[in-house]
Amino acid sequence: SVVLQGALDVQPHAECEITMEDLSNVLVSRGYQEAVTYSFVDPDLQEKINPQLSPVPLANPISSEMAEMRTSLWPGLLTAVQHNLRRQKSRLRFFEHGLRFYSREGEIHQEMMLAGVITGSRLPEHWDGKGDAVDFFDLKGDVQALFSLTGHARDFSFAAAEHPALHPGQSAQIRCGDRPVGWIGRVHPQLVDHLDLNPDSLVFELEYVALATGQLAEFKPISRFPSIRRDLAVVVDDTLSAADLQAAVQQTAGDLLQELRIFDIYRGKGIETGRKSIAFGLILQDYSRTLTEQDIEGVVTQVTDQLGKEFGATLRD
Repeated sequence: SVVLQGALDVQPHAECEITMEDLSNVLVSRGYQEAVTYSFVDPDLQEKINPQLSPVPLANPISSEMAEMRTSLWPGLLTAVQHNLRRQKSRLRFFEHGLRFYSREGEIHQEMMLAGVITGSRLPEHWDGKGDAVDFFDLKGDVQALFSLTGHARDFSFAAAEHPALHPGQSAQIRCGDRPVGWIGRVHPQLVDHLDLNPDSLVFELEYVALATGQLAEFKPISRFPSIRRDLAVVVDDTLSAADLQAAVQQTAGDLLQELRIFDIYRGKGIETGRKSIAFGLILQDYSRTLTEQDIEGVVTQVTDQLGKEFGATLRD
């Protein structure tokens, strides 16, 4: 007799690696359910959703409605939402991960993606709840939870941009540094009518590679010296994004700025038309000494001067 033998090699696992299971657990904890849809999609629906990429046609499709490889996970997810809405399921949270396929310069490319869709009420039905519908910021919060898992959430940003499948004015391109890595927004009204969806349907899609590598936590001692908070309210053009202001404040304030919070956005009486007021809370602290009033005023003055120079911001009365 011969004893069968086989080598079992332990595969290394990088401590900073973020698996798809880790990301899935975040979404499940936020009320999502995982969906698994076909990689074959309807060419007409795909053209409406993602005409920006060249699809890969199948030589022998199962049917005319499954004749192309998906260039996005949205067709499958939106079809799943349509299917559930027709069966009286009004509050839905789905996510899916899988490959997308597209053709470029005669070569077929494939990328691992993570996508999600939400629709219906913000919270489950409850006697003490108002049943408000979800909005852009509900989905944005879910996506930011994924960013937080990486440990470098500050590298990600949302830039207003238009996508054929998304509502004009309620869509954004997701960036990691300067590189586009995904999209988020409300489903376009024409697509809502075509699929008979709820008007409050929202979607996101991200490249997995942008989330796959995390940043290891490092020990940082707690300062023995007190932190100081200064609130700053500035009036800027209504079209200016808060993210641009935040980036300018963080860069100008330097190492003394430990945390930056936006706690108020105001439009109305006392603010001229086309302008808005944004209020920041600056948390300042040093690890070697107690900050003086001169230190604090110096930071606030630098920030206000820079915001005025760069964005035409003025202090709110």
